[in-house]
Amino acid sequence: MLNQLIAEIKIDPAAKQIKRINCHASHITFKCKRCGVFCCKLGGPKLSKKDVDRLKQAGKETIEFLDTDCATLRSREDGSCVFLSYDETARLSKCSVYNFRPTLCRLYPFRLERLGRNSYSLWLIPCCNGLNAENGESLDRSFIANTISDVLFEMRVAGLL
Repeated sequence: MLNQLIAEIKIDPAAKQIKRINCHASHITFKCKRCGVFCCKLGGPKLSKKDVDRLKQAGKETIEFLDTDCATLRSREDGSCVFLSYDETARLSKCSVYNFRPTLCRLYPFRLERLGRNSYSLWLIPCCNGLNAENGESLDRSFIANTISDVLFEMRVAGLL
């Protein structure tokens, strides 16, 4: 499963629609467990203007979360996200802005690579507790169309792809 190609995606950017999805790994399932074990400890991702606006909607001030030197989400000294908090009772880490999290955070545990002008490959980042979860969704055309497409178009507009 290491660095596995999940799909190739062809889009129509003018219509903001996916034209074709070629799946390569529909036997894998995924459901975010909101555990913050890996994804929230990798250092801050680049932020788009839309990401910054979303975090402001969560009631956060840019001084709290924006590393202005490189337009990324601030990280603590240990590399963890500034919005990651530890719940002693549940004994797990939690994202305090989950519903407002940045685009690259919403994409995890996947990454997109540009193949051509309007085509992309979707890759699996294997270190995630939500992979092959019992109640997870199959990584099929439907999952990609419903979950990944919005992030893809947002990243494209923001210049993150």
